[in-house]
Amino acid sequence: MTGRIRHTLAAAALLLLTLTAGPHPCAAQPRIPRDGDDAFGGNPGMHLFLPSQFIESIRRDRLTMARTRSYREDYRKAVECGDYARALAYADSLIRLAEQHPIPGVSFTGGYQKRARMLHLLHRDAEACVAFERAVQVQDSVMHLQQSQTMREMQASYELDRLELDKALLSAHHHKKALISLALLLAAIGAGIAFIYTGNRRTQRLQRELLQQMQHVRESEEKKAAFINSICHEVRTPLNSIAGFSELLCTEEVLPEAHAQYCEIIQESRRQLRYLFDDLLEVSYLENLTEPLPHDYLDICALCRTQLRVMKIRFPKAGVIYADGIPTEPLAALSSEKYLTILIAALLGNAHKFTRQGQVRLECGRQDEEHFHITVTDTGCGIPPDQYDYVFERFTKLDTFSQGNGLGLYLCRLIVRHLGGEIHIDPDYTDGTRVVATLPRK
Repeated sequence: MTGRIRHTLAAAALLLLTLTAGPHPCAAQPRIPRDGDDAFGGNPGMHLFLPSQFIESIRRDRLTMARTRSYREDYRKAVECGDYARALAYADSLIRLAEQHPIPGVSFTGGYQKRARMLHLLHRDAEACVAFERAVQVQDSVMHLQQSQTMREMQASYELDRLELDKALLSAHHHKKALISLALLLAAIGAGIAFIYTGNRRTQRLQRELLQQMQHVRESEEKKAAFINSICHEVRTPLNSIAGFSELLCTEEVLPEAHAQYCEIIQESRRQLRYLFDDLLEVSYLENLTEPLPHDYLDICALCRTQLRVMKIRFPKAGVIYADGIPTEPLAALSSEKYLTILIAALLGNAHKFTRQGQVRLECGRQDEEHFHITVTDTGCGIPPDQYDYVFERFTKLDTFSQGNGLGLYLCRLIVRHLGGEIHIDPDYTDGTRVVATLPRK
C-alpha cells in the first residue's frame, strides 16, 4: 500500500513539473544551467513533491528526466515559433544535462542532432558540421556501448546456457549411471531368480528321478525275491523228483514197469533243470550284449516246420492240436538261426503250457518286402489287455502257482530287439492269446 502511494505522488510531481517548467512561447531566453545550481535547477518548491526518503541517485535521475522533458518541450515550441536561437539554447541545455547527469539506459544523442540542425538554420554551417560530427561520434559510441552491452548480455546468457547444458549433461550422465546400475541390479536379481528357479527345477527333477529309481529298486527287489522263490521252487521240484526216484531205483523191490516210469520222470526233471539254466544264461548274455548277433541266410518256413514237429514229438498233450499255418514256398531271410530257434521254441512252449483244450497254431510269412512275421496262436486262458506289456517284463508270472520262471516272454523280447524287430500281443484276438513277432529279412 505504501509503494502504491509513492508511485502516485511521483507521477503527480512529474506532471506538475511538466506543466510549470516550460516557458511561455514569447518568454525570454531560457536559463542555461550553471555549475552552482542545485539539484532542482533553481526551481524552489519542486522537492516538496518528491518523497524525502528516496535515495539521492533516484531523486537525481527523476529530476533529470523531468528537466529533459521540459527542455524538449520548450525546444519544440521555440522551433514552432521560429526562434532558432532559443531552440539552440534548449538544445545546448539538453546536451549539458546529458553530459553532467547521465542516466543509465537513456540516450541523449538527439540533443547533438538538434544543435546541428539549429546551427544550420542560423547559417552557422561550420559549427553545424562540427555538431553533426559530434552527433555521429556520440551515436557510434552509444551504439558501441549498446553492442558491448548486448555482447556481454549474450555472453552471460551463453555462459548461463552452457552451465545449464553442462548441468543437464551431468544430470543425464548421473541418470545414465543410475539406469545402468539399476539395469545391472535387475539383471543380477533376474540371474539370481533364474539360478534359484533352475536349482529348484533341478532339485525337483532329481527328486522325481530318485523316487522313480527307488520305485524301480523296490520293484526289482520284489521281482528278485519272487524270482528267487520261483527258481528255488522250480529247482527244488525236479531235484526232489530226481533224488526221490533215484533212491527208489536203487531198491530191489521196484517192478520193471515202474522202473521205466521212474527213469522217464528223472529225464523230464533233468530237462526242466537244463531249460531253466539255459534261459538264465541266455538272458544274462543278451542283457550284456552290445554287438549284433551273428546272421546267416535261413529258410524261415523250414525252421518253423522243424520246431513245430519237435514240439509235437516232445510235448504231446491230450486235447491240444498243433496246427500248421506255414507257407509251402521258402521264405529267405538273413538272421540268427540259434536265437530264432529259441524264440519259436519259447513261444510254442508258452502256448503249450497255458492251453488245456483246443489248438496251438504256428504261422509265418511275409509282412512286406523288408519284413517277415512269426505268429503263435493258442486257445488258452488268455492275457488281460492291461497286462499286455507287463508280461514281457523280467520274472513276470500272472499265475504264481503255474510252472515256470517268468523269463520266457522276456527272453523272446530280448531276442527280437537284438534282431531289430518288434513283438506284441494281438489285441483283436479274444479266443486265447496271439503273439506276433515282426523281424527284418536283412
